[in-house]
Amino acid sequence: MSNDIIMIDGVRYHADRPKDCRNCFFFKNRKKGCSLGKGNCYYLAQSPKAVSPCKTCPYGPCISFCMRKVLGEKGVPKNA
Repeated sequence: MSNDIIMIDGVRYHADRPKDCRNCFFFKNRKKGCSLGKGNCYYLAQSPKAVSPCKTCPYGPCISFCMRKVLGEKGVPKNA
């Protein structure tokens, strides 16, 4: 594989990736699609990062414990 990287829809791929998934070795047919799955693409240069639940947390940055877990998802204590 080459060291060149291309960006497609904000995802980093190796430059030797086919322009269309249908031209890829791992693409089976229109009904089944890719046998590896989009998140496991052979040409991915970097694995997609999981979205952190803390990104939209209304309680701010955690110090030593997660306020969302302490208060529950709705903001009500679990023990109450």
